[in-house]
Amino acid sequence: MLVSLFQSPVLFALLLSALTYTLVNFYIKLKGKLDEKRKQPILQMAADDGHLSNSLPGSSYDPIHIPATTYDSPLELTLEREDDDSAFELVDDDDSILLKEAENVTEEISRIINNIASNPPNHIEVHTKIKAIVSQYQIFKDTEFYDAINRYIYVSVSRDLNITFTDAQLLEMWSE
Repeated sequence: MLVSLFQSPVLFALLLSALTYTLVNFYIKLKGKLDEKRKQPILQMAADDGHLSNSLPGSSYDPIHIPATTYDSPLELTLEREDDDSAFELVDDDDSILLKEAENVTEEISRIINNIASNPPNHIEVHTKIKAIVSQYQIFKDTEFYDAINRYIYVSVSRDLNITFTDAQLLEMWSE
C-alpha cells in the first residue's frame, strides 16, 4: 500500500497536507500553553509591585480587574438647535459643472502652449491648435467663463510664446 500511495500524486499530496495540518495545530496549541505560563508570573509580579498598586492605605489593587467609575450626578447631554441655514447652502450645479469644464479647457490649452514644437513658435500653428480645443466648448458663450478663458489664452500665449492675438482672432477661435 505504501508503494501505491507514493505513485499517486493526489494521494501523496493529501497525505502531506494532513501531516502539515496536524503539525501546525500541535504547534499552535503548544505555543498557546507556553504563552499562558509566561503571562501568569508577569501578572503576579505586577500585583506584588508597590509602584503599580493603589497607594491608598487599606485598598487593594487587582491588575486584571479595572474598577468601574461611578458618577455622582447623571451624565447630561444638551442639544442646541442652530437656526443658521446658511451652513447648508446648495451650490448651483450648472456653475460647478461649467467651472470644472473651464478648468479642463485651460489645462488643455496650457499643455498645447507648453508643447509647441516650432521654435520660434508659429502664430498659425498656435492659433489652429487652440481653436481645435476651444471650438468644442460652445457652452461657454455668454458666460463669465468665456471671458476668463479668452483672457487666459491672451495672457498665456503672450507671456510664454511672445505671440499676441487680437480680439477678432480670439473670437474666431470659438467658431466651429
